[in-house]
Amino acid sequence: MMMDLYSNIKRLRKLHNMSQQELAEAVGYKGKSMIAQVENGKVDLSASMITKFAEVLNVSELELMGISGNAVTEPPEIYLISSPADDKKEELYSVYEGLTPEKQVAFEAYLKFLQSQS
Repeated sequence: MMMDLYSNIKRLRKLHNMSQQELAEAVGYKGKSMIAQVENGKVDLSASMITKFAEVLNVSELELMGISGNAVTEPPEIYLISSPADDKKEELYSVYEGLTPEKQVAFEAYLKFLQSQS
């Protein structure tokens, strides 16, 4: 799923006739080498960076990650976060509850990605 994110960034950048340098500047990176690394899947993007890329490329976070709007029908998978403190999980869940349904799906996808990296 995350490889969809990286290939979609490249595809949408090209669709918008943007150079890697232009995209880098638009999302706050210093140079095009960082975009090359992102497009090759060598950089893990934070949720806030996914949002920046989505805004610049004029798509939703879900579209950018290649997720359909109905992809997640189960409760949030907050348990995937490895935190010694239960209050941290409670805090994450309260953040999750305040998100739009679309952003909840993106949040869950990001949690699954984090789990796959451990």
